[in-house]
Amino acid sequence: KLVNGVQFIYSVAILLSTPLQFFPAIDISSQQLFSKTGKYNPYIKWKKNIYRFFMVFFCAFVAWIGANDLDKFVALVGSFACVPLVYIYPPLLHYRAVQQPTWRKVTDVVLCIFGFIVMGYTTALTVISWTHGSSSKTPGYCDSG
Repeated sequence: KLVNGVQFIYSVAILLSTPLQFFPAIDISSQQLFSKTGKYNPYIKWKKNIYRFFMVFFCAFVAWIGANDLDKFVALVGSFACVPLVYIYPPLLHYRAVQQPTWRKVTDVVLCIFGFIVMGYTTALTVISWTHGSSSKTPGYCDSG
């Protein structure tokens, strides 16, 4: 019962933190779409509210459709977000920010190219596994043979 209780509390915490995670994307995109604020204009305010509703509805729909393929979706996000965060952005920032000898600049460029290759490879693997599906379940640690 303790494990189930902790899992339930964790799922409630994730559910309640979703608006905080979604707010920056909604705020930035609504500023680009709507040039005026809705503080004094109720028409603009309701247009923004409808936009926010449909964005949340769209994300919930995508989550509902992809619930069975969550592992592949996480892998795809990791390919586009985590690989550049590790292998591409730091060498780019180092290349631009630090005056250094030519051989170090070459290593920064080589590391960036490696990051792009890894990003392409992991993305290709994820897309291939998503399109072909998994016909057999990979054995787990506790599975009986």
